[in-house]
This record gives sequence, C-alpha cells and structure tokens, in this order.
Amino acid sequence: MGDMNKFPSVFESIDDLTFEQIRSLLTVSAQNKIRFQDRQFAPYESYRKYVVATSFLEHSTRTKHSFGLAIQKLGCMYVDFNAEKSSLQKGESIEETLLTLWYQGVDICVLRTSVSNQFSEFKNNPPIKLINGGDGINEHPTQALLDLFTLVDQGLELNGKTITIVGDSKHSRVTHSLVRLLPQFGAKVILCGPKEYLYEDKNVQLVTHLDEALAQSDILYMLRIQKERHNSPEYTKIYESYHQHFGIDLAKLKKHNKTIPVLHPGPANIGVEIASDVLKSELFLGYQQVVNSVYTRMAILMAMLENGDKTIGHKPVRL
Repeated sequence: MGDMNKFPSVFESIDDLTFEQIRSLLTVSAQNKIRFQDRQFAPYESYRKYVVATSFLEHSTRTKHSFGLAIQKLGCMYVDFNAEKSSLQKGESIEETLLTLWYQGVDICVLRTSVSNQFSEFKNNPPIKLINGGDGINEHPTQALLDLFTLVDQGLELNGKTITIVGDSKHSRVTHSLVRLLPQFGAKVILCGPKEYLYEDKNVQLVTHLDEALAQSDILYMLRIQKERHNSPEYTKIYESYHQHFGIDLAKLKKHNKTIPVLHPGPANIGVEIASDVLKSELFLGYQQVVNSVYTRMAILMAMLENGDKTIGHKPVRL
C-alpha cells in the first residue's frame, strides 16, 4: 500500500489523514474493487493473522454489515462484539472494554457511539486500534471516504464543481466529514435546507431555497431526515412539508434542465427527501455507494493494520 507507517491508529476524523493518505486510500479502494467485484474472491493471505471486531453502541445495518463484509473479504477473523450484553452494561468503562478486546487478541475495533468526540480521549494512548463508525453528531469519516471514492470511481470531476448537501446538516455526522474532505479536492460545498437544519462553516455556503441551490449544483447529496433526533413541534412541522420544499424528484431536476448525479447515504425516506423516480433513475448513485462501501473500508482496514504502531495497549505502571 505504499508507506502507511504514519496512518493513525485511532481514526476519528477526516482531519486525522493527510491528503496523500486519502489519495492512497482511493487507489487501494479501486484495486480492491477490481479484485473482488466478480464475487469469486480469494482473501489476501497476509491478513489471515488479524482479528477485527465491530462494536455498535447505536443501531446500524449498513455500516456494520459493510465492515463485516470488508473484514471477511480481507481474510481477517471477524468478531461482532455485542455491547448490549457486555460488561459495559455492568458499569465497565469503554476504555477497559477496549483493553480487554486488545488483550484477547483483537487488532482493530470499529466503534459506533452516541457520544460525540468520544475517540479523542484514546488518541494519545490507544487501548486498541480504533475506527470511528459514527460518533454522535460529530463525524462519520469512513462514509465520507466511500462517497468520495464513488464520485471518483464514476469518473466525476470534483475540482471547480459544486456539491450541494440537502437536509439536516447540523445533526449529520457524514456532512461534518464531507465538509472537511470535499474542499481538499477542489469542490465547493453548499448546505441547503431549512435554516434550523444548517450550521455555519468557513468551507460552505448556506442556501435555504432548493431552487437556488439546484441552479448552482453539479452534484446532489441528499441526507436522510432523522425523525428520531427531533421530537419538537417545530421539527414536526418542517418534516410534514419537507418533500414539497426540499425533497428531490425528476421534475425538479428537469425544471432546471439538470441531469446531475444524486447520492444518498441511506436508508432513504422515499417520498420525503427523495422520490422513487430518482431512486430508479440512472442519476441515483446510492447503490454504487453501497457497493463501494466494502472496498473503501477494506482499504482503511489495510492501512491501519499495516501502520506498524507498537504502542497499542497500556503498559503496567512500575511500582
């Protein structure tokens, strides 16, 4: 994979990676796709010695299964650590649980947590190699990287292009990762949605009218409206009229004479942020994102397994 000796052992944020490391991940993702896409795959022999665990403290289907497939396609042993039935429920700290996994022989743990920025405390003294599978409303870096790979894999130019992210960007961890990632490749980012859904960032333009955003857009990224995060009457009102004002369908695209790619991290609320006619059209890249998720996450695992870090796990304090 080239020189990945400095790849982080705790991968929390897009900011943890250099531009060269990101480019390398894109290259290896493409190589993985060529090797494995016919489904007649033979795992890499050199990775059979490794053990990788997933531990999801928040529910997930796509990310968890994607990592599970990536781990097994690499040839690693896969452990799904069921935190709901673990010692965490008995009062053990996450750090102690991760140390236990390390000393049991697990090399990497993919962790999803409802607590934002939870990974920061482990960076100086990692109890185990850690991948952020989504932390609260902070970041979802592996999703952003697979989105980037999907765009590149489709042959889409990013430099000088405008990518509009539509929806509740304030509470979207993948948006917070994309905003850190896409401008590195020369893309301009617009955040579009009701003003209550937007947040300010030096790297983005805020737009509260979909028509205005569409007029500027080369690529659309539709966010799932997360009803589970909003119980107030204010958000209920926004949800009820959301499709009319911010949902995308083919008619809205044709109105602007636009034939632009549409991404969605899934699962999609059909008839809310996206119409079924878009899902069934060749403009929709959501299924390609699912395909590419495995190959990108394989590349990330490879980089971390090969980074040569010898400082994992706590050493006993001398008395």
